[in-house]
Amino acid sequence: MIETTIDGRYQIISRIAAGGMGEVFRARDSVLEREVALKMLHRTLATDDDFIDRFRREARSAGMLSHPNIVGVHDWGQAGDTYFMVMEFIRGPNLRTILGRMGPMQPAQAAEVTGQILSALEHAHRQGFVHRDVKPENVLLTLDGVAKVADFGLARALAESRVTTAPGTVTGTVQYLAPEQIQGEPADPRTDLYATGILLYELLVGKVPYSGETSVAIAYKHLRERVPMPSKANPMVPESLDRVVHAATERDREARIGDAAEMRRRIEAAHQDLPPASSLAELARSVPPVDEAPPDRAPTVTIPHTLAPKEKRRRFLGRVGRWLAILIVFAAAGWATWTYLIPHRTDAPELAGLTVAQAQARAEEAGLELAVREEVFSSDVGAGFVVAQDPPPGVRVDQGSTIRVVLSKGKELLPVPAVTGLPLGEARRALREARFELEVVRVFDDGVAENVVIAQNPSAETELEVGLAIELTVSKGPKPVAVPNLVGRAQEDAEALLVAASLQVETSEDFSNTIPRGSVISQTPPAGEEIAPGSTVSLVVSRGPREFPMPGVVGMTKEAATSRLTDLGMQVEAVQLPGSSGNTVVGQTPEAGERVRAGDPVTIFIGGG
Repeated sequence: MIETTIDGRYQIISRIAAGGMGEVFRARDSVLEREVALKMLHRTLATDDDFIDRFRREARSAGMLSHPNIVGVHDWGQAGDTYFMVMEFIRGPNLRTILGRMGPMQPAQAAEVTGQILSALEHAHRQGFVHRDVKPENVLLTLDGVAKVADFGLARALAESRVTTAPGTVTGTVQYLAPEQIQGEPADPRTDLYATGILLYELLVGKVPYSGETSVAIAYKHLRERVPMPSKANPMVPESLDRVVHAATERDREARIGDAAEMRRRIEAAHQDLPPASSLAELARSVPPVDEAPPDRAPTVTIPHTLAPKEKRRRFLGRVGRWLAILIVFAAAGWATWTYLIPHRTDAPELAGLTVAQAQARAEEAGLELAVREEVFSSDVGAGFVVAQDPPPGVRVDQGSTIRVVLSKGKELLPVPAVTGLPLGEARRALREARFELEVVRVFDDGVAENVVIAQNPSAETELEVGLAIELTVSKGPKPVAVPNLVGRAQEDAEALLVAASLQVETSEDFSNTIPRGSVISQTPPAGEEIAPGSTVSLVVSRGPREFPMPGVVGMTKEAATSRLTDLGMQVEAVQLPGSSGNTVVGQTPEAGERVRAGDPVTIFIGGG
């Protein structure tokens, strides 16, 4: 049919897929100049008047569904002896192709795509649509990471026409049929939720929960067995997603999740705690393009639903039960002997450093189950590898028991906060709150105040493992200067030296018998001490020796006069007059009342007696 034009408008370019209802082609709409997906129904369906009536009604209704996660229906019509439907053309693989090429999705990816599917179902259910055939083939993923649900209306038209024309049968993809569909009961929105739960299981595990040699065998499992937890097959699946699958696949629809909105809320709540994974857009682009859907797509089949009624189950079980009763007696004896008389113990294997797949394979070799207890950050063990296990390796355990492992999430990286320009105390608090350590290097800086951060290494916003140290360069303020030796220098010289050294000067005066007038007697701080620029140096400047009137000491004893004059700082010379043996001062030079200074010489004359 390549290059055939349908309805004078749609030129077929290539075949995309083939399924139970027809073939899908990529075509070009010559009127609106756009690419479309053209679904040509099988000619056998075109002879089914009941199906055609329903197809027309459902195609009109589906065309009114407008939602970002629903493949839009643009047109429908008749071409020769068959019918066609024109839909939005999606560039990107369907989930069946992704599962076939890439295997199971990461939990975060599976949760995101399921949430989008539920958003589509929520919209459709509000409009009165039940899809009835939710499966990987009917969900496409655009190259922008948007999930699109296809075939609204077609599944209902096909299913209802075949129920009418073939009483006692049900049509659908058996791996995703809800128990009520198999029992021939009317479908409702909860029927779609069951199929979505099966689809979520498949996205997480890579395969559907039930398989069998015939469609009837698979359908029987839907009726009799509980959908297993995905984590049993894939230990990476968290408990939160286990609970969603469990609640969506309850066999009794009254016990199932009530509506798509509620299931979507549970998925979104679980998604918040899942480890990050590559985006759906990256996933879609990583799948090589294919010209046609893979051959292992799940087929739409028609099966009898008479196996569902309770009466038939009771009769069947009665016949089987009689034979089983006989076998059980013998099996019980053998089982008891095997279980209670023969020990089944093994050593817990060493799992540290292995991936989940490797750990699971090693656990199975020892006859043990594997479960992921938690995921933690680790500086030493790469992401996805086992950090620890319980019980530890070498411990004797019962075969069939579970080893719980702790997986590494890799190094915990956080952005380094910006602390340059902050006081050291604030910078220290910011780094500690961000769970980093710090190392401080102090340097002098003329332009930055003391205890303020000048620089940091690594720089702000760098992704760094928590617990590592950030090096902070902290200002010690301006570089200190050494105080020069100013004692004995003239006041003018001393002040000039201090100004040159960026120091302030403060002066006072005092008498000095040894330092000339106008020179520095002492300084504070002392010479050689280092102080900050701008600090003050105090100078004591000499006023020279003290000047005073010469006291009179004539008539005083030699000792009293000498003591008096020495206390005034004068140099005393005592001269004993010849022929005199007395001890009294009888004369002095200089004379009393003359102006003298400390340090001047004084002569006293001793006589009398």
